[in-house]
Amino acid sequence: MKTPLQIYCFALFVMITMGLRAQNPIVQTCYTADPAILEHDGTLYMYTSHDEKGADFFWMYDWHVYSTRDMVNWTDHGAPLGLNTFAWADDRAWAGQCIERNGKFYWYICAHSKLTDTMAIGVAIADSPTGPFKDAIGKPLCDGDWAYIDPTVLIDDDGQAYLYWGNPNVFYAMLNDDMISLKGEVGEIKQTVEGFGAPGPKDRKKDVKYKDNYTEGPWLDKRNNKYYLLYAAGGVPEHLAYSMSDSPLGPWKYMGEIMPLQDTGSFTNHCAVLDYKGNSYFFYHTGKLPGGGGFGRSVAVEQFEYNPDGTFPTINATRQGVEPVGILSPYQWIEAETIAFSEGVATEPNARTGVYVSDIHNGDYIKVREVDFGTDSPTIFSATVASALQGGHIEVHLDSINGLLLANLAVPTTGGWENWQTLNTNVSTPVTGIHDIYFVFTGYKGCKLFNFDKWKFFNVSNAIETEAEIKKRTQAASTNIPGYDYPRLDSERHAYFRFHAPNATKLQVDCAGKKYDMQKDAEGFWVAKTDPLVVGFHYYFLIADGIAVVDPSSYTFFGCCRMAGGIEVPEGAEGDYYRPQQVPHGQVRSCTYYAESQQAFRRCMVYTPAEYETNAKKRYPVLYLQHGMGEDETGWSTQGFMQHIMDNLIASDSCVPMIVVMESGDVEAPFRPRLGKNINEERALYGASFYDVILKDLIPMIDGTFRTKTDRKHRAMAGLSWGGCQTFNTTLPNLDKFSYIGGFSGAIFGLDVKTCHNGVFSDADAFNKKVNYLFLGCGTDENMGTQSLVASLRDLGVNVDFYESEGTGHEWLTWRRCLREFLPHLFKN
Repeated sequence: MKTPLQIYCFALFVMITMGLRAQNPIVQTCYTADPAILEHDGTLYMYTSHDEKGADFFWMYDWHVYSTRDMVNWTDHGAPLGLNTFAWADDRAWAGQCIERNGKFYWYICAHSKLTDTMAIGVAIADSPTGPFKDAIGKPLCDGDWAYIDPTVLIDDDGQAYLYWGNPNVFYAMLNDDMISLKGEVGEIKQTVEGFGAPGPKDRKKDVKYKDNYTEGPWLDKRNNKYYLLYAAGGVPEHLAYSMSDSPLGPWKYMGEIMPLQDTGSFTNHCAVLDYKGNSYFFYHTGKLPGGGGFGRSVAVEQFEYNPDGTFPTINATRQGVEPVGILSPYQWIEAETIAFSEGVATEPNARTGVYVSDIHNGDYIKVREVDFGTDSPTIFSATVASALQGGHIEVHLDSINGLLLANLAVPTTGGWENWQTLNTNVSTPVTGIHDIYFVFTGYKGCKLFNFDKWKFFNVSNAIETEAEIKKRTQAASTNIPGYDYPRLDSERHAYFRFHAPNATKLQVDCAGKKYDMQKDAEGFWVAKTDPLVVGFHYYFLIADGIAVVDPSSYTFFGCCRMAGGIEVPEGAEGDYYRPQQVPHGQVRSCTYYAESQQAFRRCMVYTPAEYETNAKKRYPVLYLQHGMGEDETGWSTQGFMQHIMDNLIASDSCVPMIVVMESGDVEAPFRPRLGKNINEERALYGASFYDVILKDLIPMIDGTFRTKTDRKHRAMAGLSWGGCQTFNTTLPNLDKFSYIGGFSGAIFGLDVKTCHNGVFSDADAFNKKVNYLFLGCGTDENMGTQSLVASLRDLGVNVDFYESEGTGHEWLTWRRCLREFLPHLFKN
């Protein structure tokens, strides 16, 4: 017979064991409710409302975002949206949903409106799924009714967006393409017994027992041409049910319960459903987090399979949750707030650091699942921490709280709760393969120990070498300012960056579109090594505590809509065509002139061939050469090495001597279409001021200043990327002024080639007689629509020469090669 103490100990053991296995609720650092799900670029994002601790009503003031790539480790991105985002809102930050369209993210929410003293639907917008978000229109999208809560949105296959919301009525509206205005009036879905298990609230009879009834929290979805409306049902307490339809606006047919009434610990529920990495997932909320309940809810998730006919099976709430669908590499910096399960800790945001783990006490822990150490054991464990008091220890255990001790990092006082230090300790036990790891925090009992920002393991293969080792087998980049040793390049085209910032808490290098975390040494130098880079020119930035800055070791180049660092990864002898050679050299001049069309002074860069100064009576043809979006008139001579390409081709008699003019295309600032406007019309306006400049000001100035041949047969224009688009918009309506046209990674955006530019291509014979040479080129690794444009033109009978740069993308090496191919065809006829 067991004693009471034995029974208690056994029960405690079972509770601890179950806790260590648990995956639900999936966030343990705060109370979350009303999940909404979005997949973007392979990552699953979860948007939740937030219950305040200790609430006796729905105390809710902000919305949170979490993400995962494996369904078990969730990264906390904080609260990028709150009531203070909306000047018109003052309370009740209840359920919402975020959706992406045309690269923008729209988060539909409900909140109490100060304008009408009722609930209202609002919409926030961001350029990233994690924000920052701002009020998109400065007022509610829909206002004036206490039933206006819990919006859900669906963009149908034809592009039409639908918004549903409501409690106890079901409202809907269609959205315009801008996603921030309504198309038509707000409508109401008629509730019937056939559609929802009961008629609407006003039509229900007290003495009739209905099979179910819609309550709130709709989730609109589409699968295999069937529309699903999931919702909380049955009144209080709520279960989850659904209806189906062949149309986004019904009529709906009630299909039954999905999650029946059960012990969830919460009298409300709210669901979302999504397929991710080949699996179907059902999100909902419970009150099962310690201290939780009906006003302290927590999101959970279950995996399920649809029935063969597309209907839902019965789904019950579990503590186990779902299995992983990915692994986590410990050899890159992992945010400490990436958590599979935790106990005792919380998270906090900071404008410089981002979100980090806080409220750490003795005995608290964080579990991270499916950590793949590979076949080589790490040797170093590193963590970024901060403590204003005595600190403590981070014990790293394998597979359980008391599992094999992998490392033990001592955390000292760092001088403040956000005064971060990156510390290292040896890995005491070799480990390979996939494991769960537990960060167990120890120290003085009762007091807060430290904050925890990120962690990483190192082994020989991923550790950065010493400076002496790096210098021994690398060379300084040619784009460095003289006297500076970094960045450096090795024979395999890895780039090494080194930057002194002893007081920084986090540094990254953003190079060629990928961010690399930098490691800090004892002297305050931060070092990073990139993946092998493609040969050619690449922009890069240093990101210091979230702020992108230019590396003072590098020459600066105007690109990415700002001054940037640059690194040239050298080609072999095949790149000699754009390098200076022992040949006569032309000049690149900076010319300032006054543009009447803009009532402003402007600058252009003008290349004159080497013989221009000595052959004083000769006149020359002119090529107008345009840069791309986010660059300026200096791009072709600094990043593109145009002058060297010209000199070398002229010296080898591969092209005729010519003048090359490079002006700003007025596209230095990023393309930002105005809200509510047609995207193609907005594209047409981007850089449109340049068309008057080149035709009315630039060409007359060049012809009046330089010895040019002024007829159309001796005038050409070409451009890269958006400059290619500008080239088409300039030349095609003005074939009386141009006879040679080139587009490098350029396309005709959103237009029909048969009808564009007043049908210039519709009479191919006439076009071919007027245009001596039409050239289009691109890289094999990009997708700017150039290939399809060439095919369309050739189908019409238009003569067009096409070139593909092997192995390159949307980058300067592609455009250097395109220029080399284009120039020999100019002014030969």
